[in-house]
Amino acid sequence: MENDLDARLIQYAEFLDQLTEETVEECRELSSPNVRFRDPLTDVKGIDAVVAYLHKLFADSDDLQFEHKGHARHGRQAFAHWRMTFRFKKNPKKLWELDGVSKIVFDDAGKIEDQIDYWDSSPLLEGFPVLGKIVTLIKNLVAR
Repeated sequence: MENDLDARLIQYAEFLDQLTEETVEECRELSSPNVRFRDPLTDVKGIDAVVAYLHKLFADSDDLQFEHKGHARHGRQAFAHWRMTFRFKKNPKKLWELDGVSKIVFDDAGKIEDQIDYWDSSPLLEGFPVLGKIVTLIKNLVAR
């Protein structure tokens, strides 16, 4: 089972590196039907919801790419370091680069049952007119 999980983690890393709108559905092969996905802005449960979320990412952005930077696994739990780059379709001039880490938990069948992505959402939030000023103010208050 241990070698199988290593292979599944490598398969997941390759999936991320090659992710396009056309390959989103391949997520179903890697994930449990009851998978839960969370990040600072999202919390969805079930493979259909995860696939819909990924399709929405591609619908809302251009030049979306993930780059797998490394991973580690202990038992059924793994961590994957990645970089995501994209442009919002509503503001295509700015290229966004977000570094993050995914905590992945595999079920007994070697499928992803839980994934939490950790990344700093403040650069995105600072891009919104009113909300951005509030986020910047909070960051400045905390940094004092």
